[in-house]
Amino acid sequence: MKNQKLLPFVKKATYALFLFVFISVSGCKKILNDSVPGNSVTDGIQPYNFNWETANWMPTPPGQSLIPPPWIGQGSITSVYGLDVANDNKYADGWQLVYNTFDPNSAGPLQNPYFILYNKYRGLMRIYIYITTPLTYPSDYLVDGLNVLTTGTSSMLNFLGTDIVNVSQNQLSYTQVEPAPKDGSAPLGSNKWYMLQYELAYDPQTANTNYNNIQLSWFNNYNSISKVSLGGPLQGTLNGTVGSSTSGINSAIQNGVNTITTAGLSLIGSSVLNNASGSFQGVYPEYTSDGTLIGYTPATSNNNLGLPDGIFTSLKTGLSNALSAASGNIPGAIAGILSAIIGGSSNATTVSLNLNAKLRLDGTSTSQGSFPASPTSVYVPGSIIDPISAPNYIPLYNQSLGVFNLSNKPTINVHTSTSTILVNEGGIDIPFTQYTNLYTVNQGLFNSLFITNPAVVNSLATGATIQNLNTQVVLLNPNTGYNFQVTGTQEIYVNYTAYTGTNVTTVYSKEHGAQPINDLAAIRVSFDVIPNNGTTPKSTIIKSFFANIVNN
Repeated sequence: MKNQKLLPFVKKATYALFLFVFISVSGCKKILNDSVPGNSVTDGIQPYNFNWETANWMPTPPGQSLIPPPWIGQGSITSVYGLDVANDNKYADGWQLVYNTFDPNSAGPLQNPYFILYNKYRGLMRIYIYITTPLTYPSDYLVDGLNVLTTGTSSMLNFLGTDIVNVSQNQLSYTQVEPAPKDGSAPLGSNKWYMLQYELAYDPQTANTNYNNIQLSWFNNYNSISKVSLGGPLQGTLNGTVGSSTSGINSAIQNGVNTITTAGLSLIGSSVLNNASGSFQGVYPEYTSDGTLIGYTPATSNNNLGLPDGIFTSLKTGLSNALSAASGNIPGAIAGILSAIIGGSSNATTVSLNLNAKLRLDGTSTSQGSFPASPTSVYVPGSIIDPISAPNYIPLYNQSLGVFNLSNKPTINVHTSTSTILVNEGGIDIPFTQYTNLYTVNQGLFNSLFITNPAVVNSLATGATIQNLNTQVVLLNPNTGYNFQVTGTQEIYVNYTAYTGTNVTTVYSKEHGAQPINDLAAIRVSFDVIPNNGTTPKSTIIKSFFANIVNN
């Protein structure tokens, strides 16, 4: 058994010999594998481990053209994402190298290599793909997706594509349309980097699942789309990532402007909302009574994301408040946000936001296809992997993914009290029954359902603690109108009008019959992930879950 403390670090003598041979053969002057951060396994077919933070060039075999890292140089991801995202890659901030197909010892030139980083404190996985194959296809957008291939089921992808999670419905596939490059360059090209980000939920079943019974698979496609709307006017460029189930995205792409589907809007970067602000021209489609498109009405929007003006303003205000909130005050500052990961980077504050939207695409798919060698599948880290018998690569980081999850649907209790009031109608006082409903989180049950990943939440120096755990009632689309009142913070979303707070109260008066109980609610949970090492910045996680409503 090899000494694990020496891995992934290379002994100085061996490394010096390797470097001398590599420089002699290829003429490369850059150090590729100096002081590699991360963990490693000791047996099996290991991916080549390298220091992704400081490498001037990616590790490639002799004779292949030099490839810069994805955050700087030709074809970098900065054409799509801001510097805060590009520079958010430090091992000290929780990023781990999971898989890598860049290898200076390869027998021949690398074809479309990739590597995968995972942040254990935030549950974020980023796949970095470099395309070497010549591509000449016209395309407006890239479409990618992630699938869990399993003989059973998994909750690993449940956090993707939605701002309110339904834990009773496991999601095994997810497809998203990537934003267009900010600099106007074509999204599809050779000798260029592509980054795919996915937020993963902790699934405790993974640790008991054999590698033969579960894999992660992802794909990259390209499509042509003319205009995009997320509930606001149609605009010419998609500036955020939108995703949903495979059928929803594919249907919208194939059927164009006549199809509206619910999609999750994902935004990466702390400055993305400020960059999206302004005055932008768009159009609303016009239809005949039978649904035939007959033209467009010009419109102006305050954002270039395709969101309704009011929704965008609420989201921007919520993010601004959340970023400036003191520790422990997040629940009072996140109105307008149902799902987000904030912070955790020593370079700059980073943000990953999720918001449900109404996706409408103008222009059916006129050019479509897949990237070379797509799809690709890998073993799931944290599953039972035999390092001897498992063919192909096994993960360098082999711990369960995700930070937390709920093991079942949480519960909101509603306590109803009644009284008799007199309501004057036409000069006559009529007795009405007044129903006062107090909605509260069943905290004891929630605590029993809240599960954390022991690979993250532990007392080790590499672990973390959960602090400032808070829950809020999110009452969705309550009855409004005559003799109805709601006490709580009002928040407006694309699909919901919500009233939130530690508790929410509704008051309803009725002359005859029973009063209706709200049948749609969620619980918003927020907490800080505090790494035990004392140096890595905290991450704040905000996530909402649909809840059962129980009258007691």
